[in-house]
Amino acid sequence: MNSRDLATVILRLSLALVFLYFGISQLNDPGAWSGFVPDFFKVSGISGNNVVLLNGFVEIVLGGFLLIGLYVRISALLLSLHLFGIAFSIGFNPLGIRDFGLAFATLALYFYGHDRYTLDYKFEKKSN
Repeated sequence: MNSRDLATVILRLSLALVFLYFGISQLNDPGAWSGFVPDFFKVSGISGNNVVLLNGFVEIVLGGFLLIGLYVRISALLLSLHLFGIAFSIGFNPLGIRDFGLAFATLALYFYGHDRYTLDYKFEKKSN
């Protein structure tokens, strides 16, 4: 494995673990995360806990896809857009800057696509 392949695998797996961690954390204790829910969800009548639960579920599913290497590009794009939204809503503070960095890292994974160690790669190879 060359260093470029290794870098992509590390990026994909580390981002997957980040999303899985936060998704599981949100499902385990939605009340601890409901303070981060933007006001426009609260005005719409959807409870903050329900938004957090849905968000946690989506992060687990898409993070799982990154982990196993299935639908890597679309998962990375959706997660990147999601993180940009979070970062903009949080603003210019340590949490927002962290999320901007993660959003750009996830966007880089979208542009790179799948690596040789993904299910996407194996399925693509079979079809050729």
